[in-house]
Amino acid sequence: MEDLPKVQQRRLSTSLREVEERRLVIAVDYGTTYTGVAYATPVGKRALLDEIDIVQDWGPKMGNHMKIPSVISYSLRSQAKEEQWGTDLSPKAIAMVHTKLQLEVDGTSAELDLILQALDGMHNLDFQYIIDHGGDKFPRKTPEEIVRDYLTKVFDYLLKAVAPFTEALRKTIPVDIVATVPAEWGYRAKNSTFQALTRAGFNERTFPQLRDMLLVSEPEAASIYTARVLKEQNGADFLRKGECFVLCDAGGGTVDVVSYKVTKLEPNFEIERVTLPTGFKCGSIFINLAFKKWLRDLLGEEIYQILDQAQVVSNISSHDAEGERMRVLMKNFDVHKRKFAKDHRDIKIDLPEPFENLNKENIVIGGQITITYEDMESFFEPCANKVVELIENQREQIEDIRERVRLKNVFLVGGFAESLYLQETIKESLDMRELDLQIPKTSWTAVVRGAAIFGIEKSASKVTMSACSRSYGVSLHAPFSDITHDVRDRVEDSLVPIMAKDQLLWLIKKGDLILSNEPKQVTGPITINLTETRPRSGIIPIYAYDGDRDRLPDRLANAENEINRFHVINYDLKDIPLQEFIRSDPVGPYAAFYVAELSLTMRLAPRNILQLELRWKNRVISESNVNEPPVQAEDSD
Repeated sequence: MEDLPKVQQRRLSTSLREVEERRLVIAVDYGTTYTGVAYATPVGKRALLDEIDIVQDWGPKMGNHMKIPSVISYSLRSQAKEEQWGTDLSPKAIAMVHTKLQLEVDGTSAELDLILQALDGMHNLDFQYIIDHGGDKFPRKTPEEIVRDYLTKVFDYLLKAVAPFTEALRKTIPVDIVATVPAEWGYRAKNSTFQALTRAGFNERTFPQLRDMLLVSEPEAASIYTARVLKEQNGADFLRKGECFVLCDAGGGTVDVVSYKVTKLEPNFEIERVTLPTGFKCGSIFINLAFKKWLRDLLGEEIYQILDQAQVVSNISSHDAEGERMRVLMKNFDVHKRKFAKDHRDIKIDLPEPFENLNKENIVIGGQITITYEDMESFFEPCANKVVELIENQREQIEDIRERVRLKNVFLVGGFAESLYLQETIKESLDMRELDLQIPKTSWTAVVRGAAIFGIEKSASKVTMSACSRSYGVSLHAPFSDITHDVRDRVEDSLVPIMAKDQLLWLIKKGDLILSNEPKQVTGPITINLTETRPRSGIIPIYAYDGDRDRLPDRLANAENEINRFHVINYDLKDIPLQEFIRSDPVGPYAAFYVAELSLTMRLAPRNILQLELRWKNRVISESNVNEPPVQAEDSD
């Protein structure tokens, strides 16, 4: 029985009454470089640290590890039938890496940057170049879809880990699911994470008694766990009520730092946030990227492109990727990276084939490169110094708190926390402030363990996630395009050139994330053409669609039987002088007219309360609340 996971031991040793009272709590920490999953079967809302289990069996050839690399490949498998995710990749696989960071890409400028990267990688649409360099291997998928495919693999092994909870039992036992996100993530990235999780299987279809899907920031989750485990290890006097501490969650992509105050010691240990979280993309992968740039400069572009097989593919697809040779090299580099410390000796690394015997101008000898201490430190310094800056900012915020609080400890967790160089750099800074650096032995899994505690105890300030049950949109006229519009929608207006009539614009989509602490809000443009003789009042219909978000209709003409006109917004612009609107001079046979550029804002709060607001500039033209009955969500797959 001792060889069984804790959850199975408890299932065999508890009474029937306790089994009936138990619930299943699942925590998912999808990371830039590694992903962890924890689960627990608590009775009540008090978390015990030894009740939390970590998924470690990730299948054949994966090894038993508390985290699995956040890597997936869409390349063909070899005869060895690799799983093509985690650590089990075929020799020639192009692996998608660092996809989490791409969930945060937002705005026109970021999209334009991706397009320019792609054009550069494709040598300005030289398709033979793309084919010759393996460009046909990149996935035609969005970052959200890649994360969904990866989490589907993770989900399969979670189900195996909780095998004692059979499908029949899962239909009756209460379930809570907790997802972690960086502290400074915006709505778009949170929504993409939610979409990927629910479509991967973390949903009501798998767990019919799903009660709550909870969202917790990575530093908060890490703080919950780290404070408790260090208090248990160091004794009752380690943290006192009213004392503050800084939590630095140094991960692969982002480093999040925030400060907490101890508010309660018994019966449950409780903390509250006292500063604004700060974060920056200065995690351990940026050391890797600095090394790669150094290596490119060292070897030259021609050799480096052969070494980094995925370089061209990565540019074409706008995804970060790695091929076999670079994976072998980076695995070796990571070993040295973790051990690197102040005053470390120079590091020698062997290049993979076909460069195992390369000699180049005394900088590569017998296929071996030398990274001097100064070079290695230059990879680390920008990241380590930024982390120190983030911690110092938290200390200053604590000093500005009006009530007298004392800061004694800084907790360092996350994969980057294992770096000796980072530890030494932080400690040098803290020593000058007479502050202590605390690093728990289980720092690598502190976030996912803390997320499990968060799900067990469910504080009053918890943030829950739910899915919008339907799509909401409006019908608009749009400038006609032979490429994007149906010729049957083509109409001519007496004022403007050819238009496409009644095109559906969906502002909120079914399945979109709704957070309990803030409404889902989207604003779309509404353009109304006006003249001296045309009426300046009217209605704007609001449509709802209950079908799949991936099959939203785009024309009113062929969707009237599918969509529901459930509300209208009335507008009246008569008391606004025409001269206040934008004047459009006549073009050819078309008369002069005025354009009222309005904005329609939809806010969807929990419990399906839809708030509608129509504005012209800063003036509210119309507003209303619609309390729609919930619609049974269909399976999005």
